[in-house]
Amino acid sequence: MLAEAMNTYNIALYTIREKGYTITTEQDEAQEEITSWIAVKGEARVSAFTPLSLLALVVVFEEYGVGWKQIKTGNLYEEILEQ
Repeated sequence: MLAEAMNTYNIALYTIREKGYTITTEQDEAQEEITSWIAVKGEARVSAFTPLSLLALVVVFEEYGVGWKQIKTGNLYEEILEQ
């Protein structure tokens, strides 16, 4: 079984790198906590709070590009919650 946990962060980061992205982080002012993970490839810049979220957003960007908001998805979030 595969489940969201910190032990999946390395495979997520590896996958992003294999896709050709450079990965960096931004930290808080005290340099004690990571505030965001960033993947950059060419003009693409994707930011997330965790490596798993970063991988998901990289996949969304690669699939739909900058026009991702134009995809007609309906409100699947609400639909699934109502089930």
